[in-house]
Amino acid sequence: MASKNKQWKVTVESNPGFCGVDAGGVQFAHGEAVVESQRLADWFKKHKGYKVTEVKATAANTAKKDPANENADDKSDQ
Repeated sequence: MASKNKQWKVTVESNPGFCGVDAGGVQFAHGEAVVESQRLADWFKKHKGYKVTEVKATAANTAKKDPANENADDKSDQ
């Protein structure tokens, strides 16, 4: 079962500048990635070379994007 609104930051300790796709299709940029899957977070915790920390919830990372406002900027010019 997925954890609601939880995120984990995964850091590549063995290659801090890593940019690319790693296990589970996780995209890393400059040695860091954010995952929302408990399963993936657990996988990275179990493997050497990775550090996993839970991201504390803030208004910015817990708010869902409102599809009705998605194109609001595009409509302001009309």
